Amino acid sequence: MTPPNRAGSNSLRPGAAAFLRGAAVPAAAAALVCAGATSSLSARTDGPISGLIAEEAAITAELRAASDARPAAADRFTGKPRYLIDAVAESGTADSQRFGTSATLLVVGGEDYAPIRLGDRFSSAGSLQPLPAGDRNLALLRAAAPPDVTPAGGWYAATAGLRGAFVQAAKDRGADVEGLLSGMVLGDRGGLDPGLEQAMKNTGLTHLTAVSGANCSYLLAFIFLSARALRMPRVPAVLLALTGLTAFVLLVRPDPSVLRAAVMGGLGALAVLSGRGRLSAALLFLSISVLLCMDPWLCGNYAFILSVCATLGLIVLGPHLVRVLSMRLPRWLAAALAIPVAAQLFCSPVLVLLQPQLPVYSVPANLVAAPVVPAVTIAGMLAVVLVGLDPVLAAPPLLLAAAGGWWVAKTARFFESVPGALVAWPEGSLGVLLMSVCAGASVVGILYLSRRTAGGVFPERAERAERANGEERAEPVNGEDDADQGDRHAGARRRASTANPRAGFAGWYFPRRPWVAAGAAASLVLPGGAVLAVRALQGEPGQEDEWMVAACDVGQGDGFAIHAGPDSAVVIDAGGEPGPMDDCLDRLGVRTVEFLVFTHSHLDHYGGAAGVLSGRTVLQVGYSSADRELPEQLTGVLAGTAAPRTRLAQGMAGTAGLVQWEVLWPPAPDSAVPAAGDGEENNASAVLLVTVGGPGQGERPLRILFTGDAEEEAAATILSTHANLRAGVDVLKVAHHGARNGGEGWIRAVRPSLALISVGADNEYGHPAPEILTQLRAAGTAVARTDQHGTVVVVREGNGLEVQSLPP
Repeated sequence: MTPPNRAGSNSLRPGAAAFLRGAAVPAAAAALVCAGATSSLSARTDGPISGLIAEEAAITAELRAASDARPAAADRFTGKPRYLIDAVAESGTADSQRFGTSATLLVVGGEDYAPIRLGDRFSSAGSLQPLPAGDRNLALLRAAAPPDVTPAGGWYAATAGLRGAFVQAAKDRGADVEGLLSGMVLGDRGGLDPGLEQAMKNTGLTHLTAVSGANCSYLLAFIFLSARALRMPRVPAVLLALTGLTAFVLLVRPDPSVLRAAVMGGLGALAVLSGRGRLSAALLFLSISVLLCMDPWLCGNYAFILSVCATLGLIVLGPHLVRVLSMRLPRWLAAALAIPVAAQLFCSPVLVLLQPQLPVYSVPANLVAAPVVPAVTIAGMLAVVLVGLDPVLAAPPLLLAAAGGWWVAKTARFFESVPGALVAWPEGSLGVLLMSVCAGASVVGILYLSRRTAGGVFPERAERAERANGEERAEPVNGEDDADQGDRHAGARRRASTANPRAGFAGWYFPRRPWVAAGAAASLVLPGGAVLAVRALQGEPGQEDEWMVAACDVGQGDGFAIHAGPDSAVVIDAGGEPGPMDDCLDRLGVRTVEFLVFTHSHLDHYGGAAGVLSGRTVLQVGYSSADRELPEQLTGVLAGTAAPRTRLAQGMAGTAGLVQWEVLWPPAPDSAVPAAGDGEENNASAVLLVTVGGPGQGERPLRILFTGDAEEEAAATILSTHANLRAGVDVLKVAHHGARNGGEGWIRAVRPSLALISVGADNEYGHPAPEILTQLRAAGTAVARTDQHGTVVVVREGNGLEVQSLPP
């Protein structure tokens, strides 16, 4: 007699066993990674270093550089360059007590730290600051003293010499090419022109300026294919290629990011070259597990995540895309083109998390740049090797690499200048979902085309089908299952299509349903096409997409916003009441204030501060005042933000998003420049020269002069000590709401194309003064007034400017 539910229990057991078998390997890998992370973290935090970090103590440390010094953002207020170095602290001293440690620190220092290279030992002193949990480094060490450096020897010195010789040999090739060659060949972006760097970001080409899986892929492919062309057996050829890759890693620095790129790029290249993605998938996941065991902090590294996604794209999609492209192109060129497209599709959902913008022309830009990238990589590496022997021998490959670098630079500049090159994309989970749908549609389309051209999704089955005899027979062969029979017919259809002129053109196969193929091909540009279509249906872009500077209607007062990026702005003054400024920033779509400036401590300039902070993140606050302290009302409002505050002084400069700014006034306390009207609040107004846009955004930079309420005597001193203002500005914020005591000197000296006057309607002060308006008309300057036009925004119109009223 059969026990009750016996059949049911038997049916469950195989499923449970299969689940346990499937989960065993991932669980074991996760356990190994967690064990490695625990062990590594314990070693790093051993000793008193954890307590010193928590106390933000000052220490002196002996360190070993784990990376080259790399440029960081310049000091926000002094404008002096800063450099970052990943380092391992080997010992330290705090409160006269010496201790041993192996803590990883991120050292930030001035120009004295620029020469430090991987492997160098150096001493430094400064204060510790904890970094967020999960960061590779335990703390930030703000260096307060010059380093005492002991250069590394051995292969560190040898590779550093080769790198330096290559950089020297690449000089005088043009500003774009010089910096780009070092980035594309050696991963050194220190000399890259900022404008070109931004252009490459905006066109999805920035991955070419760093050591990535692509570099490793091309090097592996070149060595492997060269060896095979010399009839070397496959195994020795692979070993030779891996040896070359190892030498490449040592040259460009074997830090975690390079090791990751070498492993992922090597696997991706082998997947595309062999066309056997099923073998590489297992190796990919094994490599991920090994890398995470060695360095668990890679799991939160976006570069690592993107590298995994790119390699997965090459493995899953690469062979199929190569097959589709090779129907029209040589296989080597098809493989070169397949790499950026497959990687871009799989990386896009992650990229929108980092930057909620869509480089519309990323795929075509990569397709145009891709053919020369292998030449730049290979010729550049040959030049690196030869330059150590004789610079003359390195000249031919260096010339070839420079030509490729010039082509990449021109490609980035061209596609960035095309209208609609960079558009906003939804943020957060919605953006990821939409991008995943678009990228998924593209992948499905490519797989469909691959299946139609090769007889199936799995190439080895299609090849077997093509080699089989008697494919046209309808009846099954003994021992052949339905799937194999389907493969035979698919192979027959493919040969028939290429033999029959009506079936295809120049080797392309057209399926019986052309709309399917057309839809699949269109899906390659679906993300960009969708955005452009929506924008076309909506007409001209909204103000939030194109405005450069806005004068908010805050009544009798000042409140300005300068576009600094998606949903962000630099705000200069806040009007007298919170409501109008809050409403203005809402209509402009500003959610992040990169830099909030209070030019001076009069209520009509700071009274609306609470409106700026309402629902927004403020990153930095700058102010000026004739008094030692800020007004109590403003101090109370600013207590609601953790943004650091700095008193502005002449000579300070910095960058906030897309905005560059320089403080022209007031002079620093120790300056030799006389402070005109010393002690008078209006003449203590911060005067800023702001630059928006430029070559990096594919347009002429816009120069704006903000004058606060500075009066005639301060204006005369500023103009006499800043000769660069004589070059003129595009936009002038008329001083003191157009009052007579603002003076006409500004207008005569800077010759603005447009003047903005922030002033209240029917104000009792008589602002703006008729004399000022007369002078502006005589100078041919257009005038926009908030009392007449409400909130106004300045937008680009061709090579000129256009002023528009912001609708309520």
